[in-house]
Amino acid sequence: MALANLSALELGRLRLSVGYGTHKKGRPLSPVEVGSLLKKARSEGATLDECAVAIQLDGTGHIGRFLRILELPEDIQHLIDWGSGSGFVGFTLAVELAKLESAEDQRALAQSILSSEVNSKEVRQIVQLRRRSGHSIEACITEILGMRPKIEKRYVFVGSINPESSKALDSLSQAERDTILASGIKKIGLQNAIGRLGRKFFTLVGQEKFDASMREIGKEKIEIKIRSYIAEVIENGEPAC
Repeated sequence: MALANLSALELGRLRLSVGYGTHKKGRPLSPVEVGSLLKKARSEGATLDECAVAIQLDGTGHIGRFLRILELPEDIQHLIDWGSGSGFVGFTLAVELAKLESAEDQRALAQSILSSEVNSKEVRQIVQLRRRSGHSIEACITEILGMRPKIEKRYVFVGSINPESSKALDSLSQAERDTILASGIKKIGLQNAIGRLGRKFFTLVGQEKFDASMREIGKEKIEIKIRSYIAEVIENGEPAC
């Protein structure tokens, strides 16, 4: 079944990115990229049922989740990926984040997911506590994480991208952008850092060695160096080894 406003290639990439067994093969699209294509189809009149059938999903529940994460701020969207792990926000966690009413709350919890590796159960508890208690998001995070026997400290650095570079990055997939950032991390000598590169922002995450490396380079210089490297890659056409 075709889907309104999508090419055969776009539909094929959608099918390879969602549904049963796709995690075993690798997914060509990030959750946000999936959501963007579904939104594109919906803008031309495709129903939720038609979207589900076209990409071979049982029911429309997941379609709504993919569309919901597009409501998150852009400086969070580039962090969203499949599964769970360090340095990114899993799709399930992103859906929970979208239940928070304010972008400020969403950003604060996303930062905690990166810095304290908040799991899905904890995220649900924090979101529920925030919505029911009226306490600040910071107080809710502290209360839920305070139930842990031990919290491992992680450090997060968020930087912005030059507007000129943002235009070029817009045409790249999340995987391609992350490859550029990984090369940039290596190029400027940051130690033990992992990161995600969006269209307008980049995010770096790491532990004690990463923090020490940031201080050695100079936190005020990191954004400048990453920006410069990205601009160089865009001009030359490929990441430097």
